[in-house]
Amino acid sequence: MHPTPARIYTLPLFPLNLVLFPPFLLGIHIFEERYKAMIAACAQVDSAFGVVLIREGEEVGKPAVPHDIGCVVRIQEIETLEDGQLNLIVSAERRFRILEYMEADQPYLIGRVEDLEDEPESREGLEEIASELTMLFLRYLALLTERVQQEQPAFALPTDPSLLSFCVAYIIRVPLEGQQRLLEMTDARERCAAEISFLTDHVAALEAERDELALERHRATVFVALQPDSTRWKEYGDESRN
Repeated sequence: MHPTPARIYTLPLFPLNLVLFPPFLLGIHIFEERYKAMIAACAQVDSAFGVVLIREGEEVGKPAVPHDIGCVVRIQEIETLEDGQLNLIVSAERRFRILEYMEADQPYLIGRVEDLEDEPESREGLEEIASELTMLFLRYLALLTERVQQEQPAFALPTDPSLLSFCVAYIIRVPLEGQQRLLEMTDARERCAAEISFLTDHVAALEAERDELALERHRATVFVALQPDSTRWKEYGDESRN
């Protein structure tokens, strides 16, 4: 049986300085006329557009050069401001690969794209890898929230390895190019393994930083307690004289 050919379709493109992963939400503020026109066209027929990381150029001004892989998004909410600018909430549905793009008759980029899916693979050992990734990620979040002295909010992580790896990739503090590489991977096992490697190093660094901070606090406490004019020092002196 021959594999089904990939469906190729056109998609308006919105290059940004961020990497989005499915199935997350994203807030976008629209102020340029070209993107107002794009959003109006999409909203009129409830069609999607593509969010993709900028490879070269800027968000504002001349069209930027996008990376090849991005996310198909659909508008969930639109708020029109008094000055005509827009606030959007969009949801990421799936990944796409740009085959080619052009400006055509529109003031924004239009891409010929195809969907990008993870490759089919054996499930053997994948659940164990996902479990290890979950454990490390929760430890990473706990250390970060402890660092800023906040409570960690309650949430449930996906059990599906692909969705779990997308969730981790979207939240961990990786440079944009690193996030883009994770987005482009089509092997869930490889993506989970890369995130485990990153988290192992960063959890160790955060734990060392926490231990060093605790040691510094202990040293400061001891230093204050041993000052000759401190209450504890005076109490010790009085006890010694007795």
